[in-house]
Amino acid sequence: MRFDEIELQPVMFDVDAATPPPPEPVRASIFRRFAALLIDVSLFAALALALSPLLPASMSVISIASLAGFLILIAFYYFAGTRALWGRTIGGAIFDVRAVRSATRR
Repeated sequence: MRFDEIELQPVMFDVDAATPPPPEPVRASIFRRFAALLIDVSLFAALALALSPLLPASMSVISIASLAGFLILIAFYYFAGTRALWGRTIGGAIFDVRAVRSATRR
């Protein structure tokens, strides 16, 4: 018997029984939050070190301030964008820290 001649029987799926309820969110410890922040800040420290050779050799206040302003702008978009899109930053993903709304307002 060939494959295209086989009569397929319908299969009924019980969707309610197949998907377990989501686990109750657990509040992250202060250590995990601090470690996630440390990972995120280290990304910007690495970016600052990578961009520092582009600064002029005189190291004037204006050039350092422009690098700091650029890093602050990138940091704002990083934190706002990752929280808006995924609810966590890269450090939060590593240490499983997520920003969620509470069901009740306190």
